[in-house]
Amino acid sequence: MLGRLAARVNKDELSHDELVSMMRLLLIAGHETVAGAFSLSVFALLRDADQLAMLKEDPSLFKPAVDELLRFFTVIQGDGRVASEDVEVGGQLIAKGDSVIFSLLSANYDESVFPGAATIDLHRDARRHLAFGLGIHQCLGQALARVELEISLASLFRRFPTLRLATEIENIPFRGDMLVYGAYEMPVTW
Repeated sequence: MLGRLAARVNKDELSHDELVSMMRLLLIAGHETVAGAFSLSVFALLRDADQLAMLKEDPSLFKPAVDELLRFFTVIQGDGRVASEDVEVGGQLIAKGDSVIFSLLSANYDESVFPGAATIDLHRDARRHLAFGLGIHQCLGQALARVELEISLASLFRRFPTLRLATEIENIPFRGDMLVYGAYEMPVTW
């Protein structure tokens, strides 16, 4: 992809600054999000021994578990859009041109879609989560992100079966001040 974008710079179809901007976006979107989702998934599993035990007992659950973990800890928690036409939502008119900020995390905790949403259930069908966005604003790397998370989580817990937190849960500093949610650090031991 980057080679094709660079070729467009050589053809004067794309400026150097536009190329750098796109590369920066792909790096952040393709690395920071998966790194944040990985750390939060490890955290979620280490604090829920029953769910982790299920995964260790049946490693085939790692694939569907990824969507449930993405639903539970959505790393891009909100976004904004501009209405392209007048629309009414919940009795409120959103006029064409109005800015709207929405919470993907809240949508992923919608009890009418995910009963018991405040808990992790690795047997839940969570494929309808919005961690990757929806429609034309859907993450183009979501298939790769799912595979990266499945392989890295399965490998981590297979290689370090006694992995556990090396600090109390309340001592883990979370990144609530950045675009991509995650943990600043998460000390572990095995």
